[in-house]
Amino acid sequence: MIIRWQKHQEYYIVRMYQDLVGDWIVTQSWGDYTENKCACNQTVSTSYQDARLMVREIRKQLKRKGFRHVARKETQLGFEFDH
Repeated sequence: MIIRWQKHQEYYIVRMYQDLVGDWIVTQSWGDYTENKCACNQTVSTSYQDARLMVREIRKQLKRKGFRHVARKETQLGFEFDH
């Protein structure tokens, strides 16, 4: 899952995915297009529900700060690791 928000030239992107050992990862990336600044943070969660709660809280915080959701169509690629 990839969710994007924007406020003027500021952006915030949240990615939620499951890694190869089964943990759920929530990655937060943010920055400003005009100042060419950015940062990133990753949090490991052991359950899907906890990761979803984290994403929900991030969404609430961003809405309070005036960010708006930016809809973009994303394509998820599937990889087969079995031989």
